[in-house]
Amino acid sequence: MYQTFTNKLTKLFLLVLSVFALVSCEPASEYAEDASESGGFYATDINGTWKETKTGLVIRISGVTSSTSGTGVLTNAGTAFPSAAVGGTPLTVIEHQSGGYWDAYNNTYYTNGTWGQTKVVGLAMNDAKTEFRIGTAVYKKQ
Repeated sequence: MYQTFTNKLTKLFLLVLSVFALVSCEPASEYAEDASESGGFYATDINGTWKETKTGLVIRISGVTSSTSGTGVLTNAGTAFPSAAVGGTPLTVIEHQSGGYWDAYNNTYYTNGTWGQTKVVGLAMNDAKTEFRIGTAVYKKQ
């Protein structure tokens, strides 16, 4: 009989503890925002117009948030692409990873005017949020 009473008391205690833990939790959306701003960076920091320093190509990145991916649209081909490539998407599925790092699909432009997904690349932003790198290519905020 004592064992049954102890089991019931333990279950009641665990139930009260669980309810207390659930009531005291912050909403999940606040956790998502906290995770996306680690190191002073926000997922949205990558959005904007960026110019590659060697070729002069210009990409407008938009749509990146802590919960959605974005795209990079070519607004100036520079010497990297033929002028027909303007308006295409050299970067797709841009997603914030943590701190100043994002991943994206780097797409290849084909001579028939289409783009194809080729590989995932990393975008690493400097602390000042004025430039990012993909490999050795440097993109400056415009």
